[in-house]
Amino acid sequence: MRKGDLARLIRILGMLGSDHDGERAAAALAADKLVRGSGWTWWDLLAPARAPRPIRSQWKDPFTDRLAAADSRMRQLRSENARLQDEVRKLKQRLDLRARPFHHTGQASRAAPDTATGVGQGPAQSNHGFNRHFRRFTDG
Repeated sequence: MRKGDLARLIRILGMLGSDHDGERAAAALAADKLVRGSGWTWWDLLAPARAPRPIRSQWKDPFTDRLAAADSRMRQLRSENARLQDEVRKLKQRLDLRARPFHHTGQASRAAPDTATGVGQGPAQSNHGFNRHFRRFTDG
């Protein structure tokens, strides 16, 4: 029932307490016409409210076997896990190859390291030459 019709029905029902018989009869007839005219019945208006049916949060497909679907997903996850483990193994192998020192077996000779500039020295010694020269300019 619309909000305006409900307010009108309340005013009409208030007239049922009148001291005049005709006024009470007219109010009852007007209320009945208003209720039926709006497509309702007195039962619809006065019956105790039923608890609303719970709304399903998920749509359930009656044709889906949930156990088979779970098994299928488990197989997919195991396959993906195996693929990822294989990828990790290959990446570790690549890292191991990069971490190994390079041993040159050719005939070319290596140039002697230049101790003044640090050229040709390993990373631990290369900064030593730079630091020595830098200190000479900064120490006053």
